[in-house]
Amino acid sequence: MSCASGRTMGSRSKKQTYSGRIVQTPSRKLLEKRQVSLSEIRLAEQSLNKESRKCVAIDCEMVGTGERGRKSELARCSIVDVNGRAIMDEYVKPRHEITDYRTRYSGIRPRHMKNAARFKTIRRRVQRILDGSLLVGHALRNDLRVLELTHPPDDIRDTEKCKSLRSGPGLDDTVTPSLKKLSRNHLNRLIQDGEHSSVEDAAAAMDLYRMFEEPWELDIKLRDTDWLGDECWPESISNCNSRCPSDSD
Repeated sequence: MSCASGRTMGSRSKKQTYSGRIVQTPSRKLLEKRQVSLSEIRLAEQSLNKESRKCVAIDCEMVGTGERGRKSELARCSIVDVNGRAIMDEYVKPRHEITDYRTRYSGIRPRHMKNAARFKTIRRRVQRILDGSLLVGHALRNDLRVLELTHPPDDIRDTEKCKSLRSGPGLDDTVTPSLKKLSRNHLNRLIQDGEHSSVEDAAAAMDLYRMFEEPWELDIKLRDTDWLGDECWPESISNCNSRCPSDSD
């Protein structure tokens, strides 16, 4: 399974110089860390065709609850389509009292919780979107855990684990890379420069998958191939038992 799109990479971003390099930076909308407008989300949902809905990327922002904010709970969930357009971007009210907003990284503030949706509502909505979809993201175990959801392993594409993504200049394939580092090295895009945006992060994960889709899918196919099966051998060899004499002859 793969994604299909006519999208031009980085079309939503502006360019700026970063350490002597051209870097794709997010639009003003993302830099301001506000939610994508409802009209934009509805437009994206309406334009989704059956093929593109098969591939989505997700990212969640979390806050801390409980003693010293040690327990992570969902506070924002964003899903983008194969073209990087938000089809869902919602603030979520945790089921327990927030003791640490983690604003420095999450971008979540008390005002975001005033009209936040209930966890159960968002969980059901995410479940409907993910059903039958190829799911892209970074360290997806964290997002799925906080959503209390599972997804078929064969339908997961985690940028944290892709071998092709983990190799290249400035990367150590023995160390798990951050999404920020992968985005900078492969997309020439600076993300997570301060507070995080789940829309921005989900779009970066999708772009990374699209960039490495061919070798990634080939690696999965080779990994899952039954090399001892008849389909991997010439007919003349697979039919040998019917023609070759046995040891007893």
